[in-house]
Amino acid sequence: MKKILKSFTFYFIIISFLIIYLHQIGRDSKSIVLISFNPILVAISRSDVGLEFMNSGMQIPSRTILGSISVFWYIGSVITFIIYGLIFDTIKYFLKKL
Repeated sequence: MKKILKSFTFYFIIISFLIIYLHQIGRDSKSIVLISFNPILVAISRSDVGLEFMNSGMQIPSRTILGSISVFWYIGSVITFIIYGLIFDTIKYFLKKL
């Protein structure tokens, strides 16, 4: 349990769920924090194929300007935050080995 609480991945997942929650209650009504502050999701949203795929999922009602968002944006947010956490955990591991 202590090892989990010391990992970056754990805290990045918590941050991801917090961002999703804030988006759901309408505090991020233009999806700026959810999508625009995440470089991987920005790259996906700028390509036509990626944008079409991300918007093709089940629509979840939210208190945003458009009124709903695809579930794939939430899944993508969680996955990218897991990737960021794993990168930082790997860096921390190699720095401890030095």
